Amino acid sequence: MIQLGVSLYPEQETTKQIEEYLALAKSYGFSKVFTSLFSVEGSREEIIGYFRKLSDIAHKYDMEVYGDCNARFFMQMEASADDLSIFKEMDLDVLRLDLMFGDERDVRIVNNDQGLGIQLNASLIPAVQKVLDGGGDPERIIGSYNFYPLRYSGAGSEDVCEANKFFRKNGMKTQIFISSNVKGAHGPWPVSDGLPTIEDDRDAPISLQVRRSYALGCEEIIFGNAFASKEELQEAADALKQIYVYAPDQPFYFPGLRTQIPIGDIERIPLKLEAAEELSDPEKELLFVFKGHNVSEYTHTIIRSRWGRMDFRYAPILPRKCEKEYFERGDVVILNDNMERYKGEVHIVVTRIRNNETMNYAGKIIPEELFFLDYLKYGVNFGFIHK
Repeated sequence: MIQLGVSLYPEQETTKQIEEYLALAKSYGFSKVFTSLFSVEGSREEIIGYFRKLSDIAHKYDMEVYGDCNARFFMQMEASADDLSIFKEMDLDVLRLDLMFGDERDVRIVNNDQGLGIQLNASLIPAVQKVLDGGGDPERIIGSYNFYPLRYSGAGSEDVCEANKFFRKNGMKTQIFISSNVKGAHGPWPVSDGLPTIEDDRDAPISLQVRRSYALGCEEIIFGNAFASKEELQEAADALKQIYVYAPDQPFYFPGLRTQIPIGDIERIPLKLEAAEELSDPEKELLFVFKGHNVSEYTHTIIRSRWGRMDFRYAPILPRKCEKEYFERGDVVILNDNMERYKGEVHIVVTRIRNNETMNYAGKIIPEELFFLDYLKYGVNFGFIHK
């Protein structure tokens, strides 16, 4: 299940601000705290003090602390691949290597015996592969993407999707950054223009950022900048409630069907739907209550969810007139009583199809979320949420 986190930069924030922010984040189910170690100036003792204080507060709320560093910071703090004790003095839980050493030291850091989890820069797959080839334990590695303070410099969704395939194949989780839209929210550097991994997430609604990160296959989602608002923290938490849902079993689901239809605790890609105004009660239930939508075999023309025809086979879905001659990409239709064997199926249009009397227009996916259709492949669960 996805875990949520926030970022803090204690050289810029008071103890009171840190305490209040983490208490608020914890109340919405957040469990991770990210911070940048190498952006802080000061003596060795001052730097240890900064982050020890942060860790103490975070651990009071049962939150894990991730500290971002690089090879230069190792030298500055007199640490080594065989002696990570300084990071234990800071009471960190996970150490992130932004830029690695590029040799066997990276492997020794990953396989450390001091109980530190290790994040490797997910943007540097050749370097991560080198660590694996050298004997680094993949179960102890989390791939962590960069965030990008500079507008237009962030990653594309396709970049993250491809990288996640590498990490998933090798049994590793990934962490990604989303961005608060609060004006003036800061990161470690004197730039305040959002702090996402994916460029399209800059300025995007929080729910969309979270759902995109899920669709791409990331297991940890962190606000890169501080401070996210109470409303944004709640929006992120609410997005997870739309992703992780319960689909009830039914006595009329026969053997074989139960291996295909989503049943029990499931996860899905939620899509924001601009619903048609004239929806009947069965249609509303089929779209917004029924949880058994998943993608059938082929998706070149329509994304087809079959299983509503099982649950709604006795419910009337009366034909409704629609003036559209064609349905376009992103339109959602429900097969009606004129298509008796298949009525209750829900289809999302991928490429233009002709309207006929067997389909009721149910609404359309909002334009900002049409990209989700590219992630709806065979067997993927999905659902609809109100615009």
